[in-house]
Amino acid sequence: MKAVPVALSVVVPAFNEEVLLAGAIRDLRHSLDELRLAAEIIIVNDGSRDRTGEIADTLAREFAGVVAHHQANQGIGGAFRTGAARATGEYLMLWPADMPATALSLAPYADHFGRADVIVGVRRQRLGYNPLMRFNSWLYPQIVAGLFGLRLRDVNWIHAYRRTWFLRITLTQRGIPMLTEVLVRLRDLGALIVEVEVDMKARLGGVSSASRPRVMWRTLTGLISLWRIWRREPHPRNP
Repeated sequence: MKAVPVALSVVVPAFNEEVLLAGAIRDLRHSLDELRLAAEIIIVNDGSRDRTGEIADTLAREFAGVVAHHQANQGIGGAFRTGAARATGEYLMLWPADMPATALSLAPYADHFGRADVIVGVRRQRLGYNPLMRFNSWLYPQIVAGLFGLRLRDVNWIHAYRRTWFLRITLTQRGIPMLTEVLVRLRDLGALIVEVEVDMKARLGGVSSASRPRVMWRTLTGLISLWRIWRREPHPRNP
């Protein structure tokens, strides 16, 4: 029997997610099946110190998925690169382990498969965001636009990338700025980027680290480091 081509590879980085991982993966699998998407799930155990790795192995057997293990934490960027290297789908997507998945939240991306190279999710609302986080979520795209000329409404949410395009770029960032770097580099290559509005769901548990001063500083310095590298590179006249 001829194998069905994989339309989407979903990479799920997991760092100390023993409480949430099983439920998150089962919800994601159910949502992908509900959309009738030929999709694979790749779990990256990113140096967890709890039972995340063991649970990931069990889930991979249950859902015929793929698991990769990092001995040390490499951040969201490192985890995504590991997952992308093992992916076989036409499109790649990074999905946080603490974010609930529904068919409705995935459908806007799937609707553009085959028609765009990069599909950027734009959140209609920011659930669970305090005033500082809301300000940061407004300011960050403005900084990105000023540094790189990339004018998108939301650069830090769920994106889908055509895998053949993603594999053409070299990434320098491991943390949150990696999401911006992917968009900038694919834009520079001439990829067709579209924005789709999506609903943000409440986290499955825990509190976002986005408002922690250490995380904010690391994100800002990473973005500036990326800009210093990027500005020394040749760029197309009309990205």
